[in-house]
Amino acid sequence: MTLKRFEALRWASSFLKEHHRDENIGEILLESRLHLSRTDLLADLKEPLFPQDEEWLKKRVSEHAIKGIPVQYMIGQAPFYGRNFKVTPDVLIPRQETEELVYRCGAWTARFFPDRKNMSVCDIGTGSGVIAITLALEHPDWDVTAVDISPQALAVAKENAVALGAKVRFKQGNLLDPVKNQPFDLLVSNPPYISQQEMNELNDTVKNYEPHLALLGGRDGLDLYRCILRSLPSIFKADRLLLAFEIGASQGKTVSNLIRKEFSDQIEALAVEQDLAGLDRDVMAVLRRNNF
Repeated sequence: MTLKRFEALRWASSFLKEHHRDENIGEILLESRLHLSRTDLLADLKEPLFPQDEEWLKKRVSEHAIKGIPVQYMIGQAPFYGRNFKVTPDVLIPRQETEELVYRCGAWTARFFPDRKNMSVCDIGTGSGVIAITLALEHPDWDVTAVDISPQALAVAKENAVALGAKVRFKQGNLLDPVKNQPFDLLVSNPPYISQQEMNELNDTVKNYEPHLALLGGRDGLDLYRCILRSLPSIFKADRLLLAFEIGASQGKTVSNLIRKEFSDQIEALAVEQDLAGLDRDVMAVLRRNNF
């Protein structure tokens, strides 16, 4: 017997709840499968499902509920800043919190670089490209470069840039190595910042499926911040540089202190910014050139 949409969603919600998963996953999957917005899906809940769509939905819901396979990898995309980005197991799934980092890049630029329209920007560890591409689209006058050590991740990022019409320069290599001696006004990064202990405690949907290369930041989660800060003088442009880091919720004070240690007499502004949940999420800094 063919299920109607509302019956399929009711089954999915119950099955997911039984396995302690997000009960809305069935809805997300069905929207993708039927190429419908949430509004259109809910408007015709009594429509019957074709047998192949019902089979597809049950298989995907079961894979997520039992194995923890992320729904974003199943449907091949994830939303970010009002746009859909391609995602594969070669890249992290973008998080809503990272949208706040993108917003703050614009807000801090307006505050500290009010007369600089063509900001030169470097995104380190770009992954699927969401930060670099969004900055390029939101600020068309900015000159954006994106770096990642993973060729597979860069391939995904390039596809996203083409699909969304963003002008971004991509470079493959480790951290700042591919852009040494190339001057920038803004360096932004959401680097791997999970500690070894935290890796063992991650939800199975993350630990078992998202790339560890993009998650693990060394024993204490801070290795990549240290490396970036040590290399920062090689990309310093003009008189000041805006630095924007995403961090783990317990890393605000520590990352701030790393910046103070490296640039003790060159800090014009430094702040730990919280996300909408009230957790430390971004460290923003304006550094003066001074003794570089």
